[in-house]
Amino acid sequence: MKIKNWLMNFQNFGNFECTVPCSMYGVLLENKKIEDPFYGTNEEAYSKLSDYPCTFTAKFDVERISNHNELVLSGIDTVCDIYLNGKKLASTKNMHRTYTFEVGERLKLGENEITLKISSPTEYLRYMESRHHVFADKVCIPGISHLRKGFWMTGWDWGPRLPDMGIVGEVSLNQYEVDVIEDFFIRQIHKDGKVTLSFSLSTKHSANGVSARVSVDGKTVNLSDGEGEIAIENPKLWWPRGYGEQPLYEVTAELLENGKVIDTVKKTVGLRTLTVSTAKDKHGNEFCFVVNGVKVFSMGANYIPQDNIISRITKEKIDALIDACVDANFNTIRVWGGGYYPSEDFFDACDRAGLLVWQDMMIACANVWLSDEMREEYIAEFTEQMKRFSHRACIGIVSGNNEMEWYVCNTEGACENYTEKLDHLELYERISPSLLSKFAPDTFYWPSSPSSGGGFYDPNDDSRGDQHYWAVWHGSLPFEDYRNHKFRFCSEFGFESFPSVKTIDTFCPEKDKNIFSRVMENHQKCEGGNKKIFNYIAENYLYPSNFENVIYASQLNQAEAMRYGVEHFRRNRGICMGSIYWQLNDCWPVASWSSVDYFGRYKALHYAARKFYAPIAGGLFREDGYVTLNIANETMEDFRGCVKMRVCKGDFTIVREDVYDVSVSALSSKDVCCMNEAFVTDAYGEYMVAEIYDASGTLVTTRCQLFTKEKYFNWENPNLCAEIKDIDGGVEITVTAEFFAKAVEIDFASADVILSDNYFDITRGSVTVTAKTDLSAKELTAQLRLKSVYDIDK
Repeated sequence: MKIKNWLMNFQNFGNFECTVPCSMYGVLLENKKIEDPFYGTNEEAYSKLSDYPCTFTAKFDVERISNHNELVLSGIDTVCDIYLNGKKLASTKNMHRTYTFEVGERLKLGENEITLKISSPTEYLRYMESRHHVFADKVCIPGISHLRKGFWMTGWDWGPRLPDMGIVGEVSLNQYEVDVIEDFFIRQIHKDGKVTLSFSLSTKHSANGVSARVSVDGKTVNLSDGEGEIAIENPKLWWPRGYGEQPLYEVTAELLENGKVIDTVKKTVGLRTLTVSTAKDKHGNEFCFVVNGVKVFSMGANYIPQDNIISRITKEKIDALIDACVDANFNTIRVWGGGYYPSEDFFDACDRAGLLVWQDMMIACANVWLSDEMREEYIAEFTEQMKRFSHRACIGIVSGNNEMEWYVCNTEGACENYTEKLDHLELYERISPSLLSKFAPDTFYWPSSPSSGGGFYDPNDDSRGDQHYWAVWHGSLPFEDYRNHKFRFCSEFGFESFPSVKTIDTFCPEKDKNIFSRVMENHQKCEGGNKKIFNYIAENYLYPSNFENVIYASQLNQAEAMRYGVEHFRRNRGICMGSIYWQLNDCWPVASWSSVDYFGRYKALHYAARKFYAPIAGGLFREDGYVTLNIANETMEDFRGCVKMRVCKGDFTIVREDVYDVSVSALSSKDVCCMNEAFVTDAYGEYMVAEIYDASGTLVTTRCQLFTKEKYFNWENPNLCAEIKDIDGGVEITVTAEFFAKAVEIDFASADVILSDNYFDITRGSVTVTAKTDLSAKELTAQLRLKSVYDIDK
């Protein structure tokens, strides 16, 4: 029985009815007792609300008292005293755990009452920090290491400081007479073209007279002493997206007493082998996912919580974001360690989509203190989560934390005594791998990200392990610096931009639409971030003529920075085997590194990712007086086709055109042709285009190259115009230009439409794109806005 309906009491605001999941900020906002904490500078005032306690109370009816009566609470955020019928049951302080209590002696027939008294998280952190200082990054509230709460709620360099309180999981009363399944593990043995699933099942009470059976793929096995196996003779293998299909098998475990089913557990599995290779090679040690024996080049981004008010993260929002990942040709997603462990909905979506998941444990940029109490918390939390991960097709790697090995080695003050180093080693290199080997033995473990394998051995070494690279952006180096490095697997690199003007409208009044206003800087949590964005704009573009053009130019810079990096990484496939940019999404409307903003609107980067993460992708490289075209083929089949390389004038006149037959082997990258820059007679008025066609003559992708910075190019007014037509399920939009137009943006005054392409170059007259939408061509035409690089200073 789920206990869904609650009453929240908070200070002098009163009592409010609420339904789990629910939280203090969410309930106050829903009842209009506070304004939107994301609007303007409201965050500054409302962050203080977390200095006070909060109480949640629910009444529920019990019709019978069973042999076993378990109160189960998950996602209790965070420092909480639990009362049942007026008597204290327990105290908890870990939102990442599920707590189960036998409450038969405390229940009564009829009405019962449960009360959750949640203490102020900020008061708790201040108290614990005063007793024992533990290093944490300055972006979050000091003392965060003392509490198993989602770190991001206490502030980050992309998020607000709104430490919430509430029930972000479920509370239920489970009643049963005999026994229930406690653990159910599934392992896979791949041999001789078949897959054998082996099962291990244990019950909570080891009751006499019960039996268990497991069914999958039309077969059933009765377990003996909780063990059994089923062979799947013609297995359909699960592959990451782009390498094959994602068939899933439902495995059902049933517990029986006298032939009657008394408990059931269902799990969905994908049949595959999956590990990470760290084999030594001539470049150091490789680092790559190996799925069904195939080395995969990982392409994706880092996932953070989708809302600062976690109770608002719904299945629909999760599915929409995973769909956006598929739309941008991701095959990998990294769950960053400063948030929370995603719901089953998230992992279900990744299993279906074929996204490999790099799963951090929930510790980021902060040391640990392994007091006896905290050691028990970590063990219980990690055990629970690793059991959740063990059967998932999508789980490719579990990492102990985000950046703490790197911090300890390189950040002043990050390791103030030897004990902190010992605690680090004990948790991440003793406890965690031991738990994983016990509860998810087929899952690859990595002690930290970045890491070279642990032991504080040069954790961000270019020649081994995974790397976090921030010299572009934080170090203010130009985009070109990506190409000075040959990383093995870049699991973090990023570049900021502002979100859509429509998104900015949700938090910023018209009078404050200046990127250096108090409101805009409050929605920029990276220190000096807006200044840095503007400095990078100055490197590449003319001075933007208005606020909207600043936003536009910032997004073009972000897309270009990531393109520079990814094309280089893919060109060096075999040395580099992973590109996971920072970051996929936002938890509120903000200037950040995301490619999809808080409201799900695609930035220019997300459209660019669709191209640079495409299975067949082209990259242009200016080197030694030549422009070289590289084709990255991340498919299981050889690519054959042709390339047309042209130098053109601004009026589309062709100065020179060369055609090349090309072939690129499966799962490889190859420089296929080049053109001498000597053919360019006017570096400020001519551009190069490379069009890649497959063997059938279908255009696969286009890449465009200038020979000077955008701000120096002699742009002619392209006089952009568009025709929008209704088609089945949406619209078709044809944009026409009289002259070469770069980074053409299609936008609408109020409508949000995801296009088949956007921020594209018009290199020969027109480009046609499509969109799925319920709006008519007539409605969209009335809202249409077009822009290109030409317009930035207009």
